[in-house]
Amino acid sequence: MNKPIDFRSPTHNLSEVLFNVKLQDVYSDFRFPNTLFNLPIGTPDYRAVVNQSNGQIISIVSKNYQLISNQKAVEMGKEIFAQIYPSVNADELIPYKVVAPNSKASAHIDLIHESVNFKVWDQETWLPFLRTTNSYNRSVALSFEIGFVRKLCSNGVLFNKDTMKLKYIHNRSNKMEIRSDAKQIEAAFGLFADQCVSLRDYPVPKELMFALVCQILNINLELPKDNQVNKKINSLQNLMELTKILTARYTTELGSNAYAAFNLVTDIVSHQDQYRNLTGYYFNVRSYFSKPTDWMDDFSNITKDKGFEYTNYLRETIDKLERIRQHTKLEWELN
Repeated sequence: MNKPIDFRSPTHNLSEVLFNVKLQDVYSDFRFPNTLFNLPIGTPDYRAVVNQSNGQIISIVSKNYQLISNQKAVEMGKEIFAQIYPSVNADELIPYKVVAPNSKASAHIDLIHESVNFKVWDQETWLPFLRTTNSYNRSVALSFEIGFVRKLCSNGVLFNKDTMKLKYIHNRSNKMEIRSDAKQIEAAFGLFADQCVSLRDYPVPKELMFALVCQILNINLELPKDNQVNKKINSLQNLMELTKILTARYTTELGSNAYAAFNLVTDIVSHQDQYRNLTGYYFNVRSYFSKPTDWMDDFSNITKDKGFEYTNYLRETIDKLERIRQHTKLEWELN
């Protein structure tokens, strides 16, 4: 999207996921034998999580379930960010991005602070963000993760390291243990910056950019059944056209290199509310946001091998795309 972060106004749809929720008893009507009317019966072992704004039952949970509202989760996230950066006023954190399905049963809320940033080189600034993840239907656990967002275009990724994640199960017997500290996170900044430089120094041909995107995002390139071919090709065509546009944008800005590819993929992942071309995105948000840094980590290491050959690295993906081209005439190489 190439749109800089706006620190003056938080993301507009935060209010949509901050509705009140409450645990309420579960009842059902039942007509006992030899009676004329239905009678309400309840269970002491389960509760309903109910949206107090519209009465929607979001899920049924056990009696030991501890309800944490999204509002509370955001407050906890701010406290953790302030522990990592003691000089930061938690009230100055802004939720610059919210990712949530239509049901709003789960939400990922990213918190950043304008003064907490670092340069990977001159004119290239990234900011750490803290992602608060919460759900009311047990689809994901309450968790807090550190990621990075590019200031110039608001493309974000998660730094996929165990030491960068706090996880809390919605159970009254569980207590949160903070396993991350400032030194670990500062070390992560250095590693991330070094890997950005490594990617910038490795040339990537534009014509193979789509193959690389498919490989990084693990796009399914198996030939579908005949009755699904049109749907599959339309999906790949959509992603390919977007890749072509973003390739021109990022290679013009950054050069034809692996760092441009990294930014291209983070753009696709970060703006699915607009693009909507990644299958199962809202069920796998964390996975998609960590794929670019997983690839960065791997690619930065394997390219140090003098015997590394880029086309061989993409060989399996290229072969699959070629089979698709032969079967459907889809021209995947960019020009």
